[in-house]
Amino acid sequence: MPIVSFVITVRNGEAYLEKCIDSILGQTLKDFECIILNNGSTDRTPEILKQCTDPRFKIIHQEDLGVSRSLNKGIHLSDCDLIARLDADDLPSAQRLEKQTMFMIENPQVVLCGSRFRELIGVNSFAQKVTFIETDKAIKKSLSLFNPFAHSTVMFRKKPFIESGGYNDQLKYGLDYELWLRMLTLGEGHNLKDELCTIRLTEHSLSYQNKRRQKLEGLVIRWNAFKKFGGNPAEAFYYLIKSLIGLIFPSINYFNR
Repeated sequence: MPIVSFVITVRNGEAYLEKCIDSILGQTLKDFECIILNNGSTDRTPEILKQCTDPRFKIIHQEDLGVSRSLNKGIHLSDCDLIARLDADDLPSAQRLEKQTMFMIENPQVVLCGSRFRELIGVNSFAQKVTFIETDKAIKKSLSLFNPFAHSTVMFRKKPFIESGGYNDQLKYGLDYELWLRMLTLGEGHNLKDELCTIRLTEHSLSYQNKRRQKLEGLVIRWNAFKKFGGNPAEAFYYLIKSLIGLIFPSINYFNR
């Protein structure tokens, strides 16, 4: 049985899927499985996946279930205790699985582990824009301000994921952020200092196209985080005002650097 599973859901991902698969095959930790759920793609995604013959890959073709339901399905199909999330247009570093798996084995109290990451805009790579938060106590306090985990960097334990209820399929954009609140009541969180993933930001991404809805979901999640884990009231109020201003006067931040 492999030690860790990548779980990926993809819909119409032909532009970047091959590079993502190559980065998975290049992992220094070889004892893994990779579950890819093709969520009703209508482009070349099925053809690309057909060429992936490595026995560690499990390819599932299905109707479009939505991201949350598809991820829940893939994680339940995994035979592993450790789940590594990855979006099909992002690129894990070669040592990602090795470093996160070792950390999780050595720290059984940690249920959720992320890392630093790079942001890729076109051909230009930048250090992450979001503030890096490392330790459990600081992470839980920061949840009332912003999401301190990038979804494509996280590794978590399957058992507390299931106990927490998994991804909420009523949420479209804050599904990971809201899940962390529930999982972190069952154990600790941590972010590794290493940059273990490159996250691609494009104007076609779901979060970019739906920034207003994403901000509205984030307001509710941050309030729930403040009630659950506390935080600095002044900082929480500052981020609330910042989000409200962003809703009234939306701006393109990522693509005007």
